[in-house]
Amino acid sequence: MDIYSLVKFLHIASAIVWIGAGVGLVILGVAADRKSDREGFVRILQNVGFLAPRVFVPASLATLVLGIIAAWMNWGFVQLWVILGLVGFAATFLTGNFLLGPRAAKTEKIVAAEGASDHAVALGRELLTIAKFDYVMLFMVVADMVFKPAPGDFGVLAVMAIIIAGAAIAFLIPVFRAPRVAVAA
Repeated sequence: MDIYSLVKFLHIASAIVWIGAGVGLVILGVAADRKSDREGFVRILQNVGFLAPRVFVPASLATLVLGIIAAWMNWGFVQLWVILGLVGFAATFLTGNFLLGPRAAKTEKIVAAEGASDHAVALGRELLTIAKFDYVMLFMVVADMVFKPAPGDFGVLAVMAIIIAGAAIAFLIPVFRAPRVAVAA
């Protein structure tokens, strides 16, 4: 085994932890919301707050750092798929820091003050909807890593772009068009 193979394995393993944990929580959140299990839904939201600094942030940073090391060791930074992977990471990083993170913190405060109130559930649904977009983006990054599209791979690039645009239309636009859920400071 060479060092590149080890770095690549650790890169993939950290991505599995990051994406797997998040997808599991999204599925549990959707299931609880569909069952109208407000208490279960709120517990899942609380788990997001617990897991973010302990799993999501470390695993995502490990994925990025190990991916950069692997690219530096074997590929360089001029291939389109490497650039798209970095852009995808940046998009999910921005989504996490500017949309998911602040909403999760607000939701945590509301849950602490009000429990499984209508307000807490509404904020949680916003969070869940944005998370759905974020995970579509992450799966497109995984697809990018697997398919490694070059500039001439119009079909693959078009399908990926259509999926991302569809996810933005399905998940982000409704959140930003909906009346804002008021949050007390």
